[in-house]
Amino acid sequence: MQVLVVGGGMQGLCIAAALAREGHDVQLAERETPGQRASWVAAGLLTPSSPWKYPPALVELCFASEALFPGFVADLVEHTGIDPEYEVAGMLYPEGAGVRPEVLAAETARRDALGFDGRHLSRAELDALQPGLARSVTGAVWQPRSARVRPPRLMAALRRRASDLGVLITNECEIVALLGRPSSGVQGARTASGQELPADAVVLAAGAWSAPLAATLGLTVDVRPVRGQILLLRGEPGLLGPTINNGESYLVPRRDGRVLAGSTMEDAGFADWSTPEAIARLRVAARALFPACAAMEEETNWAGLRPGTADRVPYIGPAPEIPGLVLATGHFRNGILLGPITASIVADVLGGRRPCADIRPYAPRPVDPEAVLVPAS
Repeated sequence: MQVLVVGGGMQGLCIAAALAREGHDVQLAERETPGQRASWVAAGLLTPSSPWKYPPALVELCFASEALFPGFVADLVEHTGIDPEYEVAGMLYPEGAGVRPEVLAAETARRDALGFDGRHLSRAELDALQPGLARSVTGAVWQPRSARVRPPRLMAALRRRASDLGVLITNECEIVALLGRPSSGVQGARTASGQELPADAVVLAAGAWSAPLAATLGLTVDVRPVRGQILLLRGEPGLLGPTINNGESYLVPRRDGRVLAGSTMEDAGFADWSTPEAIARLRVAARALFPACAAMEEETNWAGLRPGTADRVPYIGPAPEIPGLVLATGHFRNGILLGPITASIVADVLGGRRPCADIRPYAPRPVDPEAVLVPAS
Protein backbone atom coordinates (compact mmCIF):
# COMPACT_ATOMS: atom_id res chain seq x y z
CA MET A 1 0.00 0.00 0.00
CA GLN A 2 1.21 3.51 -0.82
CA VAL A 3 0.96 5.55 2.39
CA LEU A 4 1.59 9.25 2.89
CA VAL A 5 2.41 10.29 6.45
CA VAL A 6 1.81 14.01 6.98
CA GLY A 7 4.02 15.27 9.79
CA GLY A 8 7.51 14.32 10.90
CA GLY A 9 7.38 14.54 14.67
CA MET A 10 7.38 11.66 17.12
CA GLN A 11 4.10 10.24 15.81
CA GLY A 12 4.93 10.60 12.14
CA LEU A 13 8.40 9.08 12.40
CA CYS A 14 7.25 6.18 14.59
CA ILE A 15 4.35 5.44 12.25
CA ALA A 16 6.42 5.72 9.08
CA ALA A 17 9.01 3.29 10.41
CA ALA A 18 6.35 0.83 11.63
CA LEU A 19 4.54 0.87 8.26
CA ALA A 20 7.75 0.48 6.26
CA ARG A 21 8.70 -2.47 8.45
CA GLU A 22 5.45 -4.13 7.33
CA GLY A 23 6.24 -3.64 3.66
CA HIS A 24 4.20 -0.52 2.84
CA ASP A 25 5.53 2.07 0.40
CA VAL A 26 5.81 5.08 2.74
CA GLN A 27 6.47 8.74 2.10
CA LEU A 28 6.74 11.18 5.00
CA ALA A 29 6.09 14.86 4.28
CA GLU A 30 7.29 17.36 6.89
CA ARG A 31 6.76 21.12 6.61
CA GLU A 32 10.22 21.78 8.08
CA THR A 33 12.80 19.21 9.31
CA PRO A 34 11.54 15.96 10.89
CA GLY A 35 11.81 15.83 14.65
CA GLN A 36 12.67 19.52 15.08
CA ARG A 37 9.41 20.91 16.44
CA ALA A 38 7.46 19.95 19.58
CA SER A 39 9.12 16.53 19.71
CA TRP A 40 12.58 18.10 19.90
CA VAL A 41 11.56 20.50 22.67
CA ALA A 42 9.88 17.83 24.79
CA ALA A 43 11.39 16.80 28.12
CA GLY A 44 11.09 13.12 27.23
CA LEU A 45 9.24 12.07 30.38
CA LEU A 46 7.50 8.71 30.08
CA THR A 47 5.10 9.36 32.94
CA PRO A 48 1.75 11.07 32.23
CA SER A 49 1.35 14.58 33.55
CA SER A 50 -1.58 14.86 36.00
CA PRO A 51 -3.05 11.48 34.99
CA TRP A 52 -6.15 11.94 37.13
CA LYS A 53 -7.27 14.54 34.59
CA TYR A 54 -7.39 11.84 31.88
CA PRO A 55 -10.08 9.25 31.21
CA PRO A 56 -9.08 5.75 32.40
CA ALA A 57 -8.64 4.50 28.83
CA LEU A 58 -5.91 7.08 28.16
CA VAL A 59 -4.06 6.18 31.36
CA GLU A 60 -4.10 2.54 30.28
CA LEU A 61 -2.83 3.54 26.83
CA CYS A 62 0.05 5.40 28.47
CA PHE A 63 0.95 2.31 30.53
CA ALA A 64 0.78 0.12 27.42
CA SER A 65 3.08 2.43 25.47
CA GLU A 66 5.50 2.73 28.37
CA ALA A 67 5.80 -1.06 28.40
CA LEU A 68 6.86 -0.98 24.73
CA PHE A 69 9.72 1.46 25.28
CA PRO A 70 12.54 -0.92 26.30
CA GLY A 71 12.14 -2.98 23.12
CA PHE A 72 11.43 0.11 21.02
CA VAL A 73 14.66 1.79 22.13
CA ALA A 74 16.70 -1.41 21.89
CA ASP A 75 15.68 -1.74 18.24
CA LEU A 76 16.80 1.83 17.52
CA VAL A 77 20.16 1.35 19.23
CA GLU A 78 20.77 -1.95 17.44
CA HIS A 79 19.99 -0.64 13.97
CA THR A 80 21.24 2.96 14.19
CA GLY A 81 23.90 3.03 16.90
CA ILE A 82 22.24 6.14 18.35
CA ASP A 83 21.37 5.84 22.05
CA PRO A 84 18.22 7.78 23.01
CA GLU A 85 19.32 7.48 26.66
CA TYR A 86 16.31 5.57 27.90
CA GLU A 87 16.55 5.16 31.68
CA VAL A 88 14.26 4.35 34.56
CA ALA A 89 15.59 7.02 36.91
CA GLY A 90 12.47 7.64 38.99
CA MET A 91 10.65 10.85 39.80
CA LEU A 92 10.49 12.95 42.95
CA TYR A 93 7.46 15.09 43.78
CA PRO A 94 8.74 17.53 46.43
CA GLU A 95 6.79 18.58 49.47
CA GLY A 96 7.28 22.22 50.35
CA ALA A 97 8.78 24.77 47.95
CA GLY A 98 5.25 25.96 47.24
CA VAL A 99 3.55 22.55 47.43
CA ARG A 100 1.54 22.05 50.63
CA PRO A 101 1.71 18.58 52.23
CA GLU A 102 -2.05 18.06 51.95
CA VAL A 103 -2.00 18.90 48.23
CA LEU A 104 0.85 16.48 47.59
CA ALA A 105 -0.91 13.78 49.60
CA ALA A 106 -4.13 14.22 47.62
CA GLU A 107 -2.31 14.11 44.27
CA THR A 108 -0.34 11.04 45.36
CA ALA A 109 -3.56 9.26 46.33
CA ARG A 110 -4.97 10.05 42.88
CA ARG A 111 -1.86 8.70 41.16
CA ASP A 112 -1.79 5.57 43.30
CA ALA A 113 -5.45 4.88 42.55
CA LEU A 114 -4.51 4.78 38.86
CA GLY A 115 -1.65 2.35 39.38
CA PHE A 116 1.30 4.61 40.07
CA ASP A 117 3.41 3.60 43.02
CA GLY A 118 4.43 6.51 45.25
CA ARG A 119 6.18 6.38 48.62
CA HIS A 120 6.54 9.34 50.96
CA LEU A 121 10.09 10.21 52.00
CA SER A 122 11.10 12.27 55.02
CA ARG A 123 13.69 14.99 54.46
CA ALA A 124 16.40 12.67 55.78
CA GLU A 125 15.33 9.88 53.41
CA LEU A 126 15.16 12.36 50.55
CA ASP A 127 18.69 13.59 51.25
CA ALA A 128 19.95 10.01 51.22
CA LEU A 129 18.36 9.46 47.81
CA GLN A 130 18.99 12.87 46.25
CA PRO A 131 20.89 15.50 48.22
CA GLY A 132 20.84 19.19 47.41
CA LEU A 133 17.18 20.11 47.18
CA ALA A 134 16.14 23.49 48.54
CA ARG A 135 15.79 23.93 52.31
CA SER A 136 12.10 24.70 51.87
CA VAL A 137 11.57 21.12 50.67
CA THR A 138 10.43 19.13 53.72
CA GLY A 139 10.13 15.74 52.04
CA ALA A 140 8.95 14.18 48.79
CA VAL A 141 6.98 11.41 47.19
CA TRP A 142 9.26 8.95 45.39
CA GLN A 143 7.96 7.21 42.29
CA PRO A 144 10.71 4.77 41.28
CA ARG A 145 8.99 3.46 38.15
CA SER A 146 9.36 6.58 36.06
CA ALA A 147 11.40 6.54 32.87
CA ARG A 148 12.68 9.16 30.46
CA VAL A 149 14.45 9.52 27.13
CA ARG A 150 16.43 12.31 25.46
CA PRO A 151 14.21 13.54 22.61
CA PRO A 152 16.86 15.04 20.27
CA ARG A 153 18.74 11.74 20.28
CA LEU A 154 15.47 9.81 19.95
CA MET A 155 14.45 11.91 16.94
CA ALA A 156 17.85 11.39 15.28
CA ALA A 157 17.57 7.62 15.78
CA LEU A 158 14.01 7.53 14.44
CA ARG A 159 14.92 9.54 11.34
CA ARG A 160 17.77 7.18 10.54
CA ARG A 161 15.71 4.05 11.26
CA ALA A 162 12.83 5.22 9.07
CA SER A 163 15.18 6.14 6.25
CA ASP A 164 17.02 2.83 6.46
CA LEU A 165 13.68 1.01 6.27
CA GLY A 166 12.97 2.73 2.96
CA VAL A 167 10.77 5.65 4.03
CA LEU A 168 11.02 8.55 1.58
CA ILE A 169 11.43 11.53 3.92
CA THR A 170 10.63 14.85 2.26
CA ASN A 171 11.84 17.90 4.18
CA GLU A 172 10.52 21.43 3.75
CA CYS A 173 7.34 20.01 2.23
CA GLU A 174 4.31 21.88 3.54
CA ILE A 175 1.01 20.10 2.96
CA VAL A 176 -1.86 22.56 2.50
CA ALA A 177 -4.74 20.22 1.62
CA LEU A 178 -5.76 16.59 1.72
CA LEU A 179 -7.18 15.29 -1.55
CA GLY A 180 -10.30 13.24 -1.97
CA ARG A 181 -13.94 13.26 -0.94
CA PRO A 182 -15.73 11.69 2.00
CA SER A 183 -17.64 9.40 -0.36
CA SER A 184 -14.63 8.11 -2.28
CA GLY A 185 -11.99 8.47 0.40
CA VAL A 186 -8.62 10.16 0.63
CA GLN A 187 -6.42 10.17 -2.47
CA GLY A 188 -3.30 11.98 -1.31
CA ALA A 189 -2.34 15.56 -0.53
CA ARG A 190 -1.34 18.83 -2.15
CA THR A 191 1.79 20.77 -1.21
CA ALA A 192 2.22 24.54 -0.92
CA SER A 193 3.98 24.49 -4.30
CA GLY A 194 0.95 22.86 -5.93
CA GLN A 195 2.44 19.39 -6.28
CA GLU A 196 0.05 16.51 -5.71
CA LEU A 197 1.28 13.51 -3.74
CA PRO A 198 -0.94 10.49 -4.51
CA ALA A 199 -1.53 7.83 -1.87
CA ASP A 200 -3.81 4.92 -1.10
CA ALA A 201 -3.89 6.03 2.54
CA VAL A 202 -2.92 9.18 4.43
CA VAL A 203 -1.91 9.35 8.07
CA LEU A 204 -2.55 12.80 9.53
CA ALA A 205 0.16 13.32 12.16
CA ALA A 206 0.74 17.03 11.67
CA GLY A 207 0.54 18.00 15.33
CA ALA A 208 -0.68 21.52 15.96
CA TRP A 209 -1.27 21.99 12.21
CA SER A 210 -3.70 19.05 11.94
CA ALA A 211 -7.03 20.87 12.31
CA PRO A 212 -6.91 22.97 9.11
CA LEU A 213 -5.72 19.97 7.10
CA ALA A 214 -8.57 17.78 8.37
CA ALA A 215 -10.96 20.59 7.51
CA THR A 216 -10.01 20.36 3.82
CA LEU A 217 -11.94 17.08 3.78
CA GLY A 218 -14.77 18.44 5.94
CA LEU A 219 -13.55 16.74 9.13
CA THR A 220 -13.44 18.63 12.43
CA VAL A 221 -10.69 17.77 14.88
CA ASP A 222 -10.14 19.93 17.93
CA VAL A 223 -6.35 20.29 17.93
CA ARG A 224 -4.92 23.56 19.19
CA PRO A 225 -1.33 24.80 19.54
CA VAL A 226 -0.15 25.14 23.14
CA ARG A 227 3.26 26.75 23.47
CA GLY A 228 5.80 25.23 25.81
CA GLN A 229 9.13 26.88 26.62
CA ILE A 230 12.08 25.06 28.12
CA LEU A 231 15.55 25.98 29.38
CA LEU A 232 18.75 23.93 29.09
CA LEU A 233 21.39 24.34 31.80
CA ARG A 234 24.90 22.90 31.84
CA GLY A 235 25.81 21.13 35.09
CA GLU A 236 28.11 18.43 36.36
CA PRO A 237 27.35 14.76 35.57
CA GLY A 238 25.82 12.93 38.51
CA LEU A 239 24.75 16.06 40.38
CA LEU A 240 21.07 15.26 39.88
CA GLY A 241 19.66 11.77 39.33
CA PRO A 242 15.86 11.50 39.44
CA THR A 243 13.48 13.85 37.67
CA ILE A 244 12.14 16.54 40.03
CA ASN A 245 8.53 17.55 39.40
CA ASN A 246 6.51 19.91 41.58
CA GLY A 247 3.53 20.11 39.24
CA GLU A 248 4.26 23.63 38.03
CA SER A 249 7.84 22.99 36.92
CA TYR A 250 10.32 20.18 36.55
CA LEU A 251 14.03 19.43 36.32
CA VAL A 252 15.18 16.63 34.04
CA PRO A 253 18.88 15.67 34.24
CA ARG A 254 20.84 14.16 31.39
CA ARG A 255 23.78 11.78 31.61
CA ASP A 256 26.25 14.46 30.55
CA GLY A 257 25.20 16.80 33.37
CA ARG A 258 22.86 19.01 31.40
CA VAL A 259 19.55 19.79 33.11
CA LEU A 260 16.28 20.69 31.41
CA ALA A 261 14.15 23.19 33.31
CA GLY A 262 10.57 23.33 32.13
CA SER A 263 8.03 24.17 31.18
CA THR A 264 5.33 26.64 30.28
CA MET A 265 1.80 26.11 28.95
CA GLU A 266 0.67 29.11 26.91
CA ASP A 267 -2.18 29.93 24.58
CA ALA A 268 0.01 31.84 22.11
CA GLY A 269 -1.38 30.63 18.81
CA PHE A 270 1.36 29.60 16.41
CA ALA A 271 3.99 31.86 18.00
CA ASP A 272 6.73 29.28 18.41
CA TRP A 273 9.51 31.38 19.91
CA SER A 274 10.72 31.70 23.49
CA THR A 275 10.35 34.87 25.51
CA PRO A 276 12.81 36.42 28.00
CA GLU A 277 10.10 36.67 30.67
CA ALA A 278 9.19 32.99 30.55
CA ILE A 279 12.82 31.83 30.46
CA ALA A 280 13.58 34.01 33.48
CA ARG A 281 10.66 32.41 35.37
CA LEU A 282 11.95 28.94 34.50
CA ARG A 283 15.39 29.89 35.82
CA VAL A 284 13.90 31.13 39.10
CA ALA A 285 11.76 28.00 39.46
CA ALA A 286 14.77 25.74 38.84
CA ARG A 287 16.82 27.54 41.49
CA ALA A 288 13.93 27.34 43.96
CA LEU A 289 13.85 23.54 43.63
CA PHE A 290 17.56 22.78 43.30
CA PRO A 291 19.81 25.69 44.35
CA ALA A 292 22.81 24.30 42.45
CA CYS A 293 20.99 25.40 39.27
CA ALA A 294 21.93 28.99 40.13
CA ALA A 295 25.56 28.29 39.22
CA MET A 296 24.76 26.39 36.03
CA GLU A 297 25.41 28.12 32.73
CA GLU A 298 22.42 28.61 30.47
CA GLU A 299 23.24 26.74 27.28
CA THR A 300 20.10 27.44 25.26
CA ASN A 301 16.33 27.59 25.38
CA TRP A 302 13.55 26.48 23.06
CA ALA A 303 9.86 26.79 22.42
CA GLY A 304 7.52 24.33 20.76
CA LEU A 305 3.83 23.96 20.01
CA ARG A 306 2.15 21.00 21.66
CA PRO A 307 -0.93 19.70 19.81
CA GLY A 308 -3.56 19.96 22.53
CA THR A 309 -7.20 18.95 22.66
CA ALA A 310 -9.70 20.44 25.06
CA ASP A 311 -10.40 17.04 26.64
CA ARG A 312 -6.66 16.11 26.66
CA VAL A 313 -7.44 13.01 24.58
CA PRO A 314 -5.66 12.42 21.24
CA TYR A 315 -7.19 11.36 17.95
CA ILE A 316 -5.96 7.90 16.94
CA GLY A 317 -7.51 5.66 14.32
CA PRO A 318 -9.52 5.80 11.08
CA ALA A 319 -11.49 8.92 10.29
CA PRO A 320 -15.20 8.12 10.03
CA GLU A 321 -16.70 8.25 6.55
CA ILE A 322 -13.34 9.10 4.91
CA PRO A 323 -11.85 5.79 3.76
CA GLY A 324 -8.06 5.69 3.86
CA LEU A 325 -7.59 8.61 6.27
CA VAL A 326 -6.06 7.68 9.62
CA LEU A 327 -5.59 10.16 12.47
CA ALA A 328 -2.61 10.30 14.82
CA THR A 329 -2.62 13.73 16.41
CA GLY A 330 -3.52 15.75 19.50
CA HIS A 331 -1.18 13.92 21.90
CA PHE A 332 -0.57 17.12 23.88
CA ARG A 333 1.96 16.49 26.71
CA ASN A 334 2.27 12.74 26.07
CA GLY A 335 3.54 12.73 22.50
CA ILE A 336 6.88 11.07 23.21
CA LEU A 337 5.31 8.55 25.58
CA LEU A 338 2.51 7.53 23.20
CA GLY A 339 4.63 7.21 20.06
CA PRO A 340 5.17 3.42 20.11
CA ILE A 341 1.55 2.48 20.87
CA THR A 342 0.19 4.98 18.34
CA ALA A 343 2.42 3.50 15.64
CA SER A 344 1.24 -0.01 16.54
CA ILE A 345 -2.41 1.04 16.33
CA VAL A 346 -1.97 2.74 12.94
CA ALA A 347 -0.08 -0.28 11.58
CA ASP A 348 -2.92 -2.53 12.75
CA VAL A 349 -5.57 -0.31 11.15
CA LEU A 350 -3.81 -0.14 7.78
CA GLY A 351 -2.92 -3.82 7.98
CA GLY A 352 -6.59 -4.76 8.36
CA ARG A 353 -6.05 -6.16 11.86
CA ARG A 354 -7.92 -5.57 15.07
CA PRO A 355 -6.07 -2.71 16.81
CA CYS A 356 -3.84 -3.65 19.73
CA ALA A 357 -5.85 -1.25 21.93
CA ASP A 358 -9.44 -0.07 22.09
CA ILE A 359 -9.47 3.03 19.87
CA ARG A 360 -13.08 4.07 20.40
CA PRO A 361 -12.17 6.82 22.92
CA TYR A 362 -9.85 8.44 20.35
CA ALA A 363 -12.32 8.83 17.48
CA PRO A 364 -13.52 12.29 16.34
CA ARG A 365 -16.07 13.63 18.80
CA PRO A 366 -18.17 16.76 19.40
CA VAL A 367 -16.10 19.87 20.06
CA ASP A 368 -16.94 22.27 22.87
CA PRO A 369 -15.98 25.72 21.55
CA GLU A 370 -16.06 27.10 25.11
CA ALA A 371 -13.63 24.51 26.51
CA VAL A 372 -10.38 26.00 27.83
CA LEU A 373 -7.19 24.00 27.59
CA VAL A 374 -4.80 26.60 29.00
CA PRO A 375 -6.18 28.55 32.01
CA ALA A 376 -5.89 32.32 31.80
CA SER A 377 -2.81 33.60 33.61
